Amino acid sequence: MKIRKIFLFGTLACMFCVFPRCKDSDDVGENYTTFTGETVCDFLQDNEEYSAFVDALKTANALPLLESYGAYTCFVPNNAAMGTYVKEQGYGSFEHFLDSVEAVKEMVFYHLIDGEANDAGNYETAGFTSGAIDTKNMLGRYLYTSIAPDGTAWMINNSARIVSGDHMLVNGVAHVVDKVLAGNTDLLPDYIETEGHFNLYGDALRATGWRDSLLQIDDEHYVAPVTKPATDPYSSTAEYPKARNFRYTALLETDSVLALNGIRTLDDMREYAKRFYPEGADFPDEDKRSSLSLFVGYHLLPTMLTSNQLVNTRNYAFTHTWMDEDWLNDKFRDGKFWLEQYLIPMAEQSVITVQAFTWGSENAQKPIFNDERNCYDPRYTNMTEELDDVVTLDMAHSNLDCQNGVIHALTGILVYDKDKLGRIMRGKRIRMDFATFLPELRNNDIISNKCYYLPEGYCKKLKYEEGASVFVKYIGDNMHSDYLHDYIESWGMFDVTITVGPIPDGSYEVRIGYRVNTNHRGITQFYLDEQPCGIPIDMRLKGDDASIGWEQEYVYTQINSPYIWGGGNEEDYYGYENDKSLHNRGFMKAPDCFASNELLPTGSSGGVKGSARNDPYALRKVLGIFSWDKMETHEFRVVQMLDGSCHFDYIEFIPTNLLEGEDTH
Repeated sequence: MKIRKIFLFGTLACMFCVFPRCKDSDDVGENYTTFTGETVCDFLQDNEEYSAFVDALKTANALPLLESYGAYTCFVPNNAAMGTYVKEQGYGSFEHFLDSVEAVKEMVFYHLIDGEANDAGNYETAGFTSGAIDTKNMLGRYLYTSIAPDGTAWMINNSARIVSGDHMLVNGVAHVVDKVLAGNTDLLPDYIETEGHFNLYGDALRATGWRDSLLQIDDEHYVAPVTKPATDPYSSTAEYPKARNFRYTALLETDSVLALNGIRTLDDMREYAKRFYPEGADFPDEDKRSSLSLFVGYHLLPTMLTSNQLVNTRNYAFTHTWMDEDWLNDKFRDGKFWLEQYLIPMAEQSVITVQAFTWGSENAQKPIFNDERNCYDPRYTNMTEELDDVVTLDMAHSNLDCQNGVIHALTGILVYDKDKLGRIMRGKRIRMDFATFLPELRNNDIISNKCYYLPEGYCKKLKYEEGASVFVKYIGDNMHSDYLHDYIESWGMFDVTITVGPIPDGSYEVRIGYRVNTNHRGITQFYLDEQPCGIPIDMRLKGDDASIGWEQEYVYTQINSPYIWGGGNEEDYYGYENDKSLHNRGFMKAPDCFASNELLPTGSSGGVKGSARNDPYALRKVLGIFSWDKMETHEFRVVQMLDGSCHFDYIEFIPTNLLEGEDTH
């Protein structure tokens, strides 16, 4: 191997980590250190086949970036791909292309992912799955990976084939592609109109006025605060969002799928919509109460979700490879556990249920929408292959990314059938992560392994008055047992309200999940729709406090070996009697369907606990029994009674008729 001397530029990471400002400066700094090894820059310069891309990197002043310390993933178009791209873009010669410096920068940075700045590392093909690469490129856009139709290679954005991948280098990895990558710069409604498979929806967006609702890109009035709360003891780990962007997802049937269901014209769509929204039959199309508007709005989400983000399975217990397969089957293939989450459409007072189904040779997850069957029931382990009426994604026409959103094509009609949705949701426990109600988090890359302050007014459904000692934070991926591995936290003597739901009509027991902190939690009073939920609770008290009465389960089976603890009650081996005792006191253990790093065999919790159910810091608080006569949202209010913090993890609604036989999931 050649020994290279390369430079670490002190200001480089700051310059290139965020789009679009990453392209505004050519200053790469002057502070540097040296280290040895073949860099991405060396790899490119030593191969004549990539000389055109090297020239483009030089024009964009990006070549020094690839000889600096870091963890860069570089998709490298070969010379043939570069020549084709230049012709397709209408440049008379490659030299004329290089003269267009801004266009060159756009092209170059679209091919680069800075894993170091995002704490992600390199992206090798062994970690690819169908969907978006977790970290955006240096233009702030997702790159999408999928298996080529012939099954012999990985594709990027369904267009460029990786012809030579996984060139491991000292500061990153290079993948050679046979086509230049380029992102669509349309706004979402324009892309829907021009893409070619969704023409009827293009007409429907104009007729209903939803088109105008999909044109926003960023909040020009938002200015990120510069002063962190003085009372936050962890302010060094948190930051304010840099922007307040608007992004969208369109879940659409293609024209051909609509035609198979008798919908070939806008009039056909109107008539179809009236079947499910008869109350809107007499309103004009542009009225948000009209049948057509409700039908179209149900297909639109106010947050951008790639195919592999539609169902978040981060740190669910059964996704851990260290778990014993027999234990997994016994626990989760019992027909009771649902890996189900919820999407809140732009049509008011409506909800979409979505399950995760594992499919294909690359072990990708495919979402299943509004289905009454449980894909984790052993009877339905091959739902998308064996059942014709499953509504899922047509991957050939999904992950169609544009400037402010993404389109996913559906295999069947997605419709808000109130009776069906009622049956689906009233037939199980509804567990909703609080982030579900705050689309601003995903749209601004706040859902991550980092921590962010959420300024007053930043999230539409999060309301509070910011003060000198009152603030709200999003806490990202960490070692503790939090549902989906993140949570919201409020500090000070606050009064915070989050709009949750919507939830179907019915009678429910409502609970929240929270995590104890003996150092800085406070005493908190909960309200639901302005109704006080019992007495205030002290979030400083662990589950094993005498006033709560949590007990450790005795046994947990892992990798074909039982682990036995000395605690617990020999007469209540699995903790079922303890569950009843806790519930009588208004508390519950956390579910056993998710885990955390500290509970794993190599964790720091003092023994293999396996799931959040065996964590005395992870609890549920029962808020009470509530009844509603229609599908609607609800106001969950939290008022601090003793100065400190409050932990918002998830909220649960379980139909009262299911309480007696509730499982531990």
